[in-house]
Amino acid sequence: MLHCDIIRIAARHGWLVSVTATGDGSYYFDFQRRTPGGLQFCFTAELSGGRVGTLLDEIISFVDALEPERYAGEWLEATGKPTPAQYFQAVADMDDVRTRAWLLVFDLSELAEWQSRLLDLPPCMMN
Repeated sequence: MLHCDIIRIAARHGWLVSVTATGDGSYYFDFQRRTPGGLQFCFTAELSGGRVGTLLDEIISFVDALEPERYAGEWLEATGKPTPAQYFQAVADMDDVRTRAWLLVFDLSELAEWQSRLLDLPPCMMN
């Protein structure tokens, strides 16, 4: 599997991806997207040891911890007094993020069944 494969799969689910390599052979994948309500959202997951499974584990950990109601409340806390409509939109946005992250995991895991290691070749789109 190449970095391009991960980026292609993520793009299919609406994520923009940037990749940062570290000196120890790990890669940080920054996944970004706009929510249906127009807010920018991002999360980072690490792929270490060349094993795609480590990236999947990181994304699954993110998704498992994502509670739409709690995150919506935290988002809106900074804006002052949100309206009920804003709260419900934020909850829907976070639920959409969670769904798209699960779809990303599902498609990446299918590919990882065939190619469980990341090839250490120059990636197509890295920082």
